[in-house]
Amino acid sequence: MSGGTPLAAPAAPGEGITLPVGTTVEQAEKSLILVTLAHTKNNKTRAAEILGISLKTLFNKLKEYGAADASAAGGA
Repeated sequence: MSGGTPLAAPAAPGEGITLPVGTTVEQAEKSLILVTLAHTKNNKTRAAEILGISLKTLFNKLKEYGAADASAAGGA
């Protein structure tokens, strides 16, 4: 793929995240999860739906990343 169209258009301000070159997949995933949780006001059920993962997977990822309140109930 050389000099073609980018795979995705840049997100509008406040509607996405920008990752620097060299970001690991784990770091990118963690950032995306945390931004999505902030967007949903920590509604884990809705965040999992937006991310296309199960609530159980979201809780497992939060536990893996050591995120606070990973054991709290999902939902608002």
